[in-house]
Amino acid sequence: MESVEYVGKCLLINSGERRILAVGDLHLGWEENLNRSGVLVSRQMFEEMIEYFDKVFGEVGRVEDIVLLGDVKHRFGSIMKQEWSDALGLFDYLKDKCEKIVIVKGNHDAVLEPIVKQRSNVFLMNYYACGKWLFMHGNRDFAESYNKEIKNWVVGHGHPAIKISEPGGSKIEKFKCFLVGKWKDKNVIIVPSFFDASGGSDPRENDLGLAWKFKLEKFNVKVVSDGMLEVLDFGKLKEL
Repeated sequence: MESVEYVGKCLLINSGERRILAVGDLHLGWEENLNRSGVLVSRQMFEEMIEYFDKVFGEVGRVEDIVLLGDVKHRFGSIMKQEWSDALGLFDYLKDKCEKIVIVKGNHDAVLEPIVKQRSNVFLMNYYACGKWLFMHGNRDFAESYNKEIKNWVVGHGHPAIKISEPGGSKIEKFKCFLVGKWKDKNVIIVPSFFDASGGSDPRENDLGLAWKFKLEKFNVKVVSDGMLEVLDFGKLKEL
């Protein structure tokens, strides 16, 4: 039986054939990129990412596939030292958590292949189809998207988040969120970024830059609790 479970910033899918953990944009190397531009930030994100993954796998256990939904690295035109070390470190951490790691290529991943070639269980693809499920980055469309056997799309790229104000509006906080809805005959889940340095984009204020003109106001908003694995259903975006 197919099922979907929201586990913090990650999405666990039982496709009926395989258990798949989908992970949004990582942007490894973001800190070195800032350092190169003269902004001094400490490099703690990799350790924090692994700590979060420890919580996720403590909840879900081992899976068949881990799908990274693109933008694994941050820099566009070259590979920085931190991107090499963090990506290989991540692949080595994940190798015992799954049978294979699939990366669907994002717009930041044009030169990711030299890193991927270093590990035999990591596969770089434009999209990944498994049963009724199709995984894409989200910045471009593919003919396979419209295969009648495909019923569900999972995409990243948009970094969805929602601003929530306290009663009285004295304080506004932003939380990462999933956006869940339908487009044509497909069920669509937009996954938040795993990357913590950016809170994300509120779709009520910003275009998420996706390849399709989804009517996001009709999508359900599932808010990720800050620092926890709990995900709360906030109803339709248009009602918030």
